[in-house]
Amino acid sequence: MAALTVAAAAVVGLPAVASASPAGPGKPAAPAADVPVQLMTVNDFHGRINQPTGADGQGIQPGVDGAYGTADDVAVPVGGAATLAATVDEATAAFVAAGGTESSSLLVGLGDVVGASPFESSVFRDESTLEVVNAMGMDVSVVGNHEFDRGTEELRRISGATDGQATDDVTACEGVDPGVTGCFTDSTGEQFGGTDFPYLAANVVSKETGEPMLPAYEVIEVGGGQRIGFIGVVTDTTPTIVSPGGIADVDFLDEAEAINRYVPELQAEGVEAIVALVHEGGDNTGANGADPNGCDQLSGDVVGINEDASAAVDLIVTAHSHQAYNCLLEDPAGQPRLVTQAEYYGRMFTDIRLTIDGTTGDVERYCADYRAANTLVVRDGEDAGIAGIVGFWTAQAAEAGNRVVGEATADIRRAGFFNPDGTFTAVRDGESSLGNLVAEMQLQALRQDPSFGDPAIAFMNPGGLRTDVLAGEVTYSELFNVQPFGNTVNVVTLTGADIRAVLEQQFQAGGPRGSRLQLGTSQGFAYEYDLSQPYGQRVDPATITLDEVVIDPAAEYRVAANSFLIGGGDSFTAFTRGTDPATGPVDVDTAVAYFEANSPVSPPAPDHGTAVTFTTAPAPATGLGGTTAPPAEVGTVAGTSGLTGPEGVGPNCDAAAVISDDTPFRGDKLTVTGTAFAPGEKVTATLNTGAVLGTATVRADGTVVVTKRVPVVLPAGTYTVTLTGSATGETASDTFTLDPVWRELLKRLAELLGR
Repeated sequence: MAALTVAAAAVVGLPAVASASPAGPGKPAAPAADVPVQLMTVNDFHGRINQPTGADGQGIQPGVDGAYGTADDVAVPVGGAATLAATVDEATAAFVAAGGTESSSLLVGLGDVVGASPFESSVFRDESTLEVVNAMGMDVSVVGNHEFDRGTEELRRISGATDGQATDDVTACEGVDPGVTGCFTDSTGEQFGGTDFPYLAANVVSKETGEPMLPAYEVIEVGGGQRIGFIGVVTDTTPTIVSPGGIADVDFLDEAEAINRYVPELQAEGVEAIVALVHEGGDNTGANGADPNGCDQLSGDVVGINEDASAAVDLIVTAHSHQAYNCLLEDPAGQPRLVTQAEYYGRMFTDIRLTIDGTTGDVERYCADYRAANTLVVRDGEDAGIAGIVGFWTAQAAEAGNRVVGEATADIRRAGFFNPDGTFTAVRDGESSLGNLVAEMQLQALRQDPSFGDPAIAFMNPGGLRTDVLAGEVTYSELFNVQPFGNTVNVVTLTGADIRAVLEQQFQAGGPRGSRLQLGTSQGFAYEYDLSQPYGQRVDPATITLDEVVIDPAAEYRVAANSFLIGGGDSFTAFTRGTDPATGPVDVDTAVAYFEANSPVSPPAPDHGTAVTFTTAPAPATGLGGTTAPPAEVGTVAGTSGLTGPEGVGPNCDAAAVISDDTPFRGDKLTVTGTAFAPGEKVTATLNTGAVLGTATVRADGTVVVTKRVPVVLPAGTYTVTLTGSATGETASDTFTLDPVWRELLKRLAELLGR
């Protein structure tokens, strides 16, 4: 949509309109001033209030060649809440210096603000994280899947929300033992009072009422009295990746459908500037995939969401996949739309610049600022206030977390690999020493209590392992960080056939999970698998053994696992067939007890599952669930970077007019092409004599074309054609020159003779 900024008006010598003013006699009302807006978005923070360590604490900047993904890339230290706050403050100051206002600069969360957090956050149920985020001035956030790690009631508690209405200090201390299991005293000496910002969840609805459990959207007023509506949705695969028991009262609906449900509601309230906060993501798999502002080829679920979300949504900010991309994609109406994400852990944020049209209240996607920049949070300064809050909670955590509970003889790691720079990348598609150790620790803990029925086997999901145990002294906080979710270790009775089904479900090809997840298992358990076989026939039941004895498909076995797996998490639905369930201790407590009793602890061999090639395929397992189909196709689309705005137009563009011939003959067709006008508005072409040449409608790309013959009665001279937008009042001009009639006749004669 066309916009002439105050600065641009000064350059071209036109009067700048700073605000709406009463119309004088016979004059149209001056259009209201456009409002610049800044959104600073942070996704997947995961309670990283302290500076991340290892590879997570290193960001990449291009070297002297200016390109990402080359040999001269430079690693710089990044992250930490105090540094993030300082960097955000600097970005706000730059926005204000460029003509914006602080009231139009918003800090926006994309979910997983909490959950899967390190010890200093998770041990306080992430209340430490939320004090930090509150102090940073978070304005609004969507929920992520990790906000559901402790269930819907805990999410309602920390958000201070009931009945889908965000309020202050409603349930923040309910359902917990204050100072022991929640509602801790914060750095100011006050009890936790919930978030100061609304958590949004448009697609998470009560099974009883069908209405969202939290607000579906939030409307925030920015400068000039303009308003922005934020609609928040979380990945609809959440039921497969969190403990099912904690979310039994809600359903997770399709993301785009939920967005589209509330767009008309916002528009009915007079809100045209609409932003979708989407805790679902993708990845830039194109040639510039290493560039955080690249978008050669975006793939993943976010592609389909962009294709399906209403064209009235002006911007889609995403999360969940922990990737960086900055894309301009087409919305369903063919208009450019920003789709962004900024890595994870507060290592990076997206600085988004928008302009709201002062007349329509909508976001201008063609002219004025409509762009984004993913920005590294480089550790070159800290916000002292945030640093003080972080220091308070870190000290509180140290009292419990620094207790040495045992020793490891060597690193006990997740499955993964070392990078050339020495950092370690964990994966989930292989068996690991750490997974097997955790399974063994949980098995031994439950065997201490006869009421659990002497379990025979234990399993551990790879996604529940969030860091490694390194050689040397092992502290309570280190063990906590391995399993920060607070799951209990439970036990059920499964048949041998059920156990085979569990093993087969490691190798599901489709479903929401869409990938291989290899479980950790306790000592004495073994099996063989062949990935070349069809799903359901990849594990030979004759090779599944316990202490070298083949498992009997018809026999019953007591099986231990964390509450996430027992509830069917990660699509391991075979666990839900279990009978005679019992709930055991919290997972970290089993790890502490094991290290205290068995140190020094050595890493077990990751050799319980052996890949082989079967000579004869085994009979199919029954009642698997899952799918034999390949993974569902995910969308892929070529995009352009959103760093400078829509391609071919750019930020701060003004309407322009170009005449097809600057020295036409009288009676010739004259074509006037305008660019950067508001799509759909009527534009009139007028001569400076007052004559109207014609009217046309602006196309979707902001262009308009008016064609008219040059009046034969015009005397010699230079003439100006002005294009004027009917809705915006936007103008653009160009000139042409007419020769005297005698000279024009000579030119025409010369053309004829030349033929």
